[in-house]
Amino acid sequence: MPGWTLQHRDTATLEERRLKGLTLLSEGRSQAEVARLLGVTPAAVCYWKRAIEDGGPKALHAVPRSGRPTLVPREQLAALPDLLARGALSFGFSTDLWTIPRILQVTETEWGVRYTPTAMWRLLQRHGLSWQRPRRQAREKDLRAVKNWRTRSWPRYKKKPDAEEP
Repeated sequence: MPGWTLQHRDTATLEERRLKGLTLLSEGRSQAEVARLLGVTPAAVCYWKRAIEDGGPKALHAVPRSGRPTLVPREQLAALPDLLARGALSFGFSTDLWTIPRILQVTETEWGVRYTPTAMWRLLQRHGLSWQRPRRQAREKDLRAVKNWRTRSWPRYKKKPDAEEP
């Protein structure tokens, strides 16, 4: 096995490497040789061997890491896209534009939990949602009139004539 790199840090790969080390140790290979073959330090193999002696082969299995518990149950978090799909107008905002402060206000009202803007941003990313900047356009803007002006009026005001004209 080649040298250890950061891309091999997932728990399944680490467990597989430890179990392969167990197999090599049971074949009678030295700790230094196992370390060299697996691309780990001899101290790691020594730790594995001690763990096997204390707890058996199960001691080398990956232990699930729960991390910090969520503030809101996962079922409610899964409903976040549906909550936002109802639109900002349905929650009493003047426009249908979602902003992080608005989402924070709604989730605090609905779930009774206060998130920081950064935590809410990460939560939105986890659900595949992203912050979208709306196109800035006046409500009164008439696109037909703008196009008409560009094709008919604008050429009269240009300083340089078109290259196609003589």
